[in-house]
Amino acid sequence: MSAEVELIPVGEPGEGPYGIAVTDDGAVWFTLVHGAAVGRRDPDGRLTRLDLGAGAQPSVVAAANDSDVWVTDTTGGRLLLLGRGPRILAEVAVPTPGAQPFGVAAVYDGTTWFTELAADALGRIGVLGRVDEFPVGREDVMPSMIAASGDSLWFTMNAIDALGHVRGGDAAVAVTELPAGSAPVGITVAEDGAVWAALIGADALSRVGRDGTLTIHPLGSGAKPHAVAPDARGGVWASLWGADALAHVTASGEVARVPLPPASEPHGIAVAPDGTVWSALESGALAHHP
Repeated sequence: MSAEVELIPVGEPGEGPYGIAVTDDGAVWFTLVHGAAVGRRDPDGRLTRLDLGAGAQPSVVAAANDSDVWVTDTTGGRLLLLGRGPRILAEVAVPTPGAQPFGVAAVYDGTTWFTELAADALGRIGVLGRVDEFPVGREDVMPSMIAASGDSLWFTMNAIDALGHVRGGDAAVAVTELPAGSAPVGITVAEDGAVWAALIGADALSRVGRDGTLTIHPLGSGAKPHAVAPDARGGVWASLWGADALAHVTASGEVARVPLPPASEPHGIAVAPDGTVWSALESGALAHHP
C-alpha cells in the first residue's frame, strides 16, 4: 500500500461503501450499499450514519449544494435529499415502478437529474419537487452514471457501449458509440469541458473533447475502472476496481497509479475542494489520498 493513502474504516463488515461525494463544506458522504445506510464524515473526522430501513439500497451520492447531497435508493425507487446530521430533507418517489434510480447529478438551475437502470430513461426533479421521466430512445441500454455541465447532461449506456448527451433539458439524446465491450459506468466533465467515462469492460477511459473527438486511454489489463472525477487541470482521477488502485490521467493521457491494499475494491471516487482524493472501498473503508 502507498504510504500516501490513509484508510478510514466505516460501517460494519460487508456493508460495502460504494458511492462517495465531498461537499464544499468539507464533509465526505458515502453510501453503504449493502447496509441500507448513508454515512457522513465531518471535516474534524467524526463519523455519523443515517439508516434508511430494511430493503433500501443507497447507491450513488452527489452534492446538491455546499452542504447537502442527493442519494439514489435503487431498490426503494426513490431519491433522498440529505442534510447535516445526517437527516432527510426531502424524499422523492420515482413514478415508474421498478425503474431502479441509480446515477444522480444536480444542475445549476436547481433541477436534479437521475438515471433509471431498468426503465431506459432519465428522470428530472424540478425545483418544486415534480418528477418527469424521459425515455432515452433505445431499449435495454441500462443508463448508469450521469454528469452535468451547464445545460448539458452526459450519461453512460452500459449495456450498449455508448454515451448519451442531452442539451437543454428534454431535447433528443445524441449518442457517442464506444468500442464493443466497453461497458461504460462512471462519467464526469473535466475542467476543460471534455467528457470522460470509465470503460470497465475495456480497461480504459474514454475522453470526448469539446470538438467531439473521441480518444481511448488504455489503463492496462485487468484495471476495470469504475468511477471518474475531475481534477483542477483538465485531467481526471479514476478508481481501478480490478487493479486495487487509483489512477490519475492527464488530458493528454499520461497515467500515474496509486496502489491500494489487495481486495480493496474501489468504486466511487471524488476530488475535494482542497484537491485531495477520496474513494469508497467496498472492502469496508474510505481511502484518502492527499
